[in-house]
Amino acid sequence: MHAQWVACGIHMKNERGEMTNLGLSLMPIDQVTVEDTWFMAGMKGTGSNTIVAKDVFVPEHRFLPYPQAFGGTYRTEHTDEVVYRAAFVPITVLILAPSQLGAAQSALEHAIAKSKTRGITHTNFATQAESAGFQMQIAEAAMKIDTAFLHARRAADDLDRFAQESRLMDVTGRSRVRMDTALAAKYCREAVEVLVAAHGTSSLADSNRMQRYWRDVHTASHHAITEWQVNLEVYGKALLGIEPNITHLI
Repeated sequence: MHAQWVACGIHMKNERGEMTNLGLSLMPIDQVTVEDTWFMAGMKGTGSNTIVAKDVFVPEHRFLPYPQAFGGTYRTEHTDEVVYRAAFVPITVLILAPSQLGAAQSALEHAIAKSKTRGITHTNFATQAESAGFQMQIAEAAMKIDTAFLHARRAADDLDRFAQESRLMDVTGRSRVRMDTALAAKYCREAVEVLVAAHGTSSLADSNRMQRYWRDVHTASHHAITEWQVNLEVYGKALLGIEPNITHLI
């Protein structure tokens, strides 16, 4: 909510209502209206409200055409900088992963730290850490998080390598970045589910940070572009060379 600029997608249509171009625009915050519509179970602090722009002029230098960007051509004078050569859609997808990885890792650390003093209700265990069942839940969650990190890092490495070499990733490579990100989001969500069960019912108390991790990861991991079944189909079609794919956002 402290931003001075907003980045909004624009669809350009002709007189027949057909889309002729689309892209990302930058507009000063004082030229738009922000409607308070972000009432979600999680990610409450993101300020992802509705932006309304009425009769706002966007000069050409503040508009990034998506079709050219999808092909690796960006409106930038900084062509010598590697970051401006990274594949557009994959990098915008992958940036959704780090906050989820951080939340899942923090949930794991919280559950481990508290296990030394928390017992298991209605059992003889003085602490959770003594329980073989709890130990297995911690191990399962940790491996899911480790796997999520590995896939996210592979995707980042792929993006960096192609950008460094000034090469545009092919459709299969770009689809795999989407798949890696979707898997990372899925495993973060599943890991936190395991940790909530292991930590106990108090995980869902307002005073317990675990419920915030749970809400945030669930909300973030269900972003449309990281939906698991969608990305399975995107990647599967790319691997098999089936065209057209189900989305142009690859």
